[in-house]
Amino acid sequence: MSASDDSNLMSITSINASVSGLADESGSDLVANAAPKCSSMVEKLKESAVAVYAATPNLAAQAEFFFGGATGDVAILKGKVDDVSELVLSGVFEIDRQGFFMGAEGGYLPKNTFSHDFVDTKLTCNLVAIQRNAVYGSTKDNFPLIISNIRALEKIIALKKGETLVSCVHESHGLLCVCLSHALFTKKDDGDDTDTIAHNENATAAWPVQNHLKEALERAASTHYVSPLPAFDANGVAIHPVDYHRMLCGAIVQVHFALFHYSIKGDKKSIFVTAACEIRILCAPLLAPRNPLKRGGLGYDMSTTANKKARLVCLSLLCMVQI
Repeated sequence: MSASDDSNLMSITSINASVSGLADESGSDLVANAAPKCSSMVEKLKESAVAVYAATPNLAAQAEFFFGGATGDVAILKGKVDDVSELVLSGVFEIDRQGFFMGAEGGYLPKNTFSHDFVDTKLTCNLVAIQRNAVYGSTKDNFPLIISNIRALEKIIALKKGETLVSCVHESHGLLCVCLSHALFTKKDDGDDTDTIAHNENATAAWPVQNHLKEALERAASTHYVSPLPAFDANGVAIHPVDYHRMLCGAIVQVHFALFHYSIKGDKKSIFVTAACEIRILCAPLLAPRNPLKRGGLGYDMSTTANKKARLVCLSLLCMVQI
């Protein structure tokens, strides 16, 4: 680890430490009366050396944006411009069942209003305050500060004349939420070694999609590789793509995410988006009621040989990403 890496870790640790310090001084620790398991989880987030707890007071004062041009502007720790690393935020949330598009296909339709290609697809979901849970329910008290911090971070980049702000914070069915996203594809890198290229191509070819999207996947595979969602179950095991919806929709999760900004000159929009770095299930979703008169709507058989192969190949790819 370089000296700059050490400095970065120390900065994150000191910022997180300020949360506990403020709580101790005021005597109003937000998680003091929470269940031990929840309190332990929040304390781990505060003590983390790789991510900043999103409910840290006055978080925006510790951050700035590195302007990356066409690749977007990324939030970083203040004073780290020479050694750019994403400011990774963390928190405990509930994944809202409304607006969940984190299935293996990301809700992509070949015939769409904006004529987007499959390679442009982003898996998205809404992160909301935990509604009803005996263990993690107390983290709901932190959610307003998380929202306030994200909005303050978005204000770091001033709007230009005539620009409209498109925030990653919005309202869904009366609930404030943070839109979490993940790019389903990454552009091929000519610098990859032969083994990596072969592995990525196999994973992309085996990605589970419905029959009407197979042609779109083949086109995407000519220029891009699939990028599995960095999502893990309660035991730290990577979640298979065919299980994204079943295991994540409605789950209580610990999330690490980065914040990016894009300026669309033609539309005069200043857009902020999150990028999922890690999603870890803390509490599995309750089973949603099912209508016995309706058939399954996934469009492909989970038990087919092709999808069994997809499970193995995609899991292997995600393990490589972790390493």
